[in-house]
Amino acid sequence: MSAQAIPSPSIVYVSGSRWTDVAGTDRQLAIAIGRRLPVLWVDPPSSFLTPRADGTRPRTGVDLVAPGVARLQVVGLPGASRPVLRDISDRWHEAAIRRAVARLGGTVDAIILSSPRTVFPALGARSRLLYVTDDWQAGAALMGVDSRRTDRVLAANMAAATVVAAVSPTLVDDLVQRFDRPVSVLANGCDPVDDAALGTASQGSAVVVGQLNERLDVALLEAVRAAGIRIDVAGPRAERDPAVSQQLDQFLSAPGVTWHGRLDKDELKALLREATVGLTPYADTEFNRASFPLKTLEYLASGLRVVSTDLPAVHWLDSDLVVIADGPDRFAAAVGAATMVPLAAEERRARLSFARTHSWDARVSELVELIGV
Repeated sequence: MSAQAIPSPSIVYVSGSRWTDVAGTDRQLAIAIGRRLPVLWVDPPSSFLTPRADGTRPRTGVDLVAPGVARLQVVGLPGASRPVLRDISDRWHEAAIRRAVARLGGTVDAIILSSPRTVFPALGARSRLLYVTDDWQAGAALMGVDSRRTDRVLAANMAAATVVAAVSPTLVDDLVQRFDRPVSVLANGCDPVDDAALGTASQGSAVVVGQLNERLDVALLEAVRAAGIRIDVAGPRAERDPAVSQQLDQFLSAPGVTWHGRLDKDELKALLREATVGLTPYADTEFNRASFPLKTLEYLASGLRVVSTDLPAVHWLDSDLVVIADGPDRFAAAVGAATMVPLAAEERRARLSFARTHSWDARVSELVELIGV
């Protein structure tokens, strides 16, 4: 698509993930912003030697990817994780952002930066929001990031930002303590379904959505399966630990478990319509305690009951619509109780009503107030 068909960006969103990755916090927030303000989404740089999933080579360019959202892809050098090449790649990346903004014209009102690897580009924006979406230090090994560089980049961005927000109260407290400056909670959101799209499932079944990796406590899921509860699983495998791979192999191939792989948005909605309870079975780790699982709100946005392990983000929601249970026996018992009673339409609507107060559009309203645009 030509640059002439793309609006001049008001917001430049420098993300730590690619647009084509599993749709997480950044992509869903950017789509919601695009409904109100034009956005230029910036992918991390790609090596010209690394093919895309479809086998084609990456290219530098701008394309419209959602209403109000353009995506900038930047092709860089291979081996950019090495110190010298990394500095060259960073300068190359920033120059490409400036060229794209100049070509599209207009005035950039704000930059949103949510990458543990990148510093703010010099675009003259009056508002620079650093958005910390995970505990980047604790998750460095999980995400394949150099922890020492992550510390340096975070400190530089904390100093350069005009506004700082984090996805969870735990992250907010940590950043305030470390850097002695105000930090706001900008939690994850959801896209609530329409009332007419609510499911009518009467058979008790559980569902788990999202990436399958070390963040999950597979023992909890095994306990639910052993209790005779049918489990649908939707999401790609992304584990690194061989022990976790073995656990997932065993669980996903077990009777009563159906693994659907990565689903598109409509397929996922259809799966959630047929479920009774959504599960957030996170392991008790420093990284998870600082997170705000998208899946918890996604379940509520489809009118489901929810059982989650004990996370600060659940307490921040401050709702009895999410049942907290830790340990295999208690978790399985809570899921069993949730599946025994049919999920009536009135209860689904109550959960949907709560989810609407945490929609992505609601988060954009909070964001606009933070950055003053």
